[in-house]
Amino acid sequence: MLEQIAGDGIQEGSVVLKRGLLAASLIGTVVATPAIAEWRLPCILGGCSIIFESSEDAGRPVQPLNPEAALAAVNAFRTKNGRGIVVIDARLTKAAAMQSKTQAERSWIGHDGPGGSLPKDRAMRAGYRAKIASENVASGQKSFSDVMRSWEGSTGHRENLLRPEVTAIGVAMAKNSSGRPYWTLVLGAERK
Repeated sequence: MLEQIAGDGIQEGSVVLKRGLLAASLIGTVVATPAIAEWRLPCILGGCSIIFESSEDAGRPVQPLNPEAALAAVNAFRTKNGRGIVVIDARLTKAAAMQSKTQAERSWIGHDGPGGSLPKDRAMRAGYRAKIASENVASGQKSFSDVMRSWEGSTGHRENLLRPEVTAIGVAMAKNSSGRPYWTLVLGAERK
């Protein structure tokens, strides 16, 4: 983990240091206030949604991902907000799985993937000819319903969920060695 942070610090300079200091101060605030059951860190760490758990919530098991239920939740949110429905695309699910696996292996949340890949790169690698490939990631939530609540309350994630051009999604979740879940939703529109 230290090597990863040091590597990012060399490439990105003071931005990583500032983000790290802000995150450390926010984490310190959470540790100092144990009564908090759920606390969302704003998307300052590259567009992420992280949940810090109370000791009561930590005992709750992570619910398995049900892709059809996830699709229903995304479509319910989109239709409630005047957008069309989307379908699950196996290629976008493969791209989402790549990112969830990468995050779980690193125990680090973000949109950068293997070799510095971005969401559109991963969609293309999975065989999806992306005109659009947006990505929402999250870590720590115990169910996809919890994840959706986080994303609905976050401006950037909400914008991704409601992009009118999007026609398909892929969704995945992977756990790291300590059981922490890493969720990824890829939203896309394919070139014709």
